[in-house]
Amino acid sequence: MRPLDLIEATAGPRHPWEKSRASFFKRVLRQALGRSGPVDILDCGAGDAFFSSGLHDVIEVRSLTCWDANYDESTIAKLATQYPDVTFTRTMPGRRYDLVLMLDVIEHVEDDASFVANIVENCVAKDGHVLVSVPAWQALYSRHDEFLRHYRRYAPGDCDRVLTGAGLRIVERGGAFHGLVPARAAQLLRERLESSLRGQKESLREPSSTWNAGPLLTGVVTSALWFDNALSHVARRARVNIPGLSYWALAQP
Repeated sequence: MRPLDLIEATAGPRHPWEKSRASFFKRVLRQALGRSGPVDILDCGAGDAFFSSGLHDVIEVRSLTCWDANYDESTIAKLATQYPDVTFTRTMPGRRYDLVLMLDVIEHVEDDASFVANIVENCVAKDGHVLVSVPAWQALYSRHDEFLRHYRRYAPGDCDRVLTGAGLRIVERGGAFHGLVPARAAQLLRERLESSLRGQKESLREPSSTWNAGPLLTGVVTSALWFDNALSHVARRARVNIPGLSYWALAQP
């Protein structure tokens, strides 16, 4: 399990995409759990806890545990200082939670079905919720996926089968970041053309982990992602699954 947050950890400004993703899923969770009372949360593949540490804004958090197999002692010590009310661990906790997050995690696991089933069996409360997101569409698999050590991207049905196979019932589902699909397709086409012209595949180059654009471009990108999120929420209410660069599902046992 190797989440994006630790691979692309940065002390610089957050990428607008990451902020947009956080905003989108906060709204999903507020609508699903906002009136449910205090919840115990497990964030699987939590990275630097950017998303889950901000959930106090939208739901009543009783406890938060961040689990990431890539934590080392120094990382845990640093994060524990930054978030003193959060428990950080590199081993799977031996208790159950009202909300389990697996955001952009299972694509990093070779046997994703067994991984999810193990978490559902051991960590999800009887009436709990599981929120999962994955990169969508294997046809869009690119060098960026290789760098992030993704085993795969998912068609919606593929992700659904992993969740239902683990004993979960899907409550909500949908695509996200619809406007980024053409951009990723263009990037992939460029990669293939470059490789064809050179006669071999280039070595992987680490993508930039820090957002360095100026305020004008940042504002444009942020606004575009805001409208993209708005479209996703409209599709949610209409129960229409519009293809996006990501796919997500909210499920229960």
